[in-house]
Amino acid sequence: MSTSTTFLHLSDLHLVAPGQRVSGVDSRQKVRAVVERIRGLDVAPAFVLLSGDLSDDGSAASYEVLNEVLAELGGGETPVLVALGNHDHRPTFRRIVLGQTDIDDREPYHYSRLIAGWRAIVLDSTIPGEDHGALGASQLAWLEEELHASATDPRGALIVLHHPCRLAAPAHHYPAFILRDAAALEAVVARHSDRVLGVFAGHTHQANSAPFAGTFHATAPAIVCQLDFFAGDRYQLIPGSGFNLCQIDDGRLVINPVFVGDGNLDTPSP
Repeated sequence: MSTSTTFLHLSDLHLVAPGQRVSGVDSRQKVRAVVERIRGLDVAPAFVLLSGDLSDDGSAASYEVLNEVLAELGGGETPVLVALGNHDHRPTFRRIVLGQTDIDDREPYHYSRLIAGWRAIVLDSTIPGEDHGALGASQLAWLEEELHASATDPRGALIVLHHPCRLAAPAHHYPAFILRDAAALEAVVARHSDRVLGVFAGHTHQANSAPFAGTFHATAPAIVCQLDFFAGDRYQLIPGSGFNLCQIDDGRLVINPVFVGDGNLDTPSP
């Protein structure tokens, strides 16, 4: 019997308090436009992945806005799984979004959930105060245990984190963007590649894809804006938002980047 699952991969919302802007951009308006585009899709996602930088400044006000966004995305029915990024603040996220009061900033926010027959494993690659990221030995050991457990799941596993393991960019950008222990993550995934559908990340503000450890690695276009890494020593901000629409058909993954522009163009004649 043929099986098909559709899910969405969003990243880098960079939310701030109402009335504030990020590099001149109203990030809440960007999210609103993306949510409207999602509502217009002719397929219903089984779940939504958010791969970090939920907030831009880690403020309580920004996570209050995030709570509104999560309600809009999920609509009370669609599960939304979130990972943290380098702009996020673990204690404030835990307090405002999760309702936790006994908070240890050193404890990574990682978890797994069985959803639509898939084990979604969410990792925390953030290092407080740093742009770059790493997982560390204990989190990688936990991931190994979760992947072993996925052997009894109906379908397989998805891995979600903020910092990517692959980047289409000149090498001088790698230190701030590539996961520091990407090789260690690759070794773990390779041992379970028959069970891992893909590794999904953000942080790059680009839609990238590449083979990884016998499976697939993909980053989502950012919601707040895109980045051009080929503009010289510094990357350049590019207007526009997007997300990945992911389709799994009989265990095969197809990813379609969906872009939401800042204006309308006339429809060309066929």
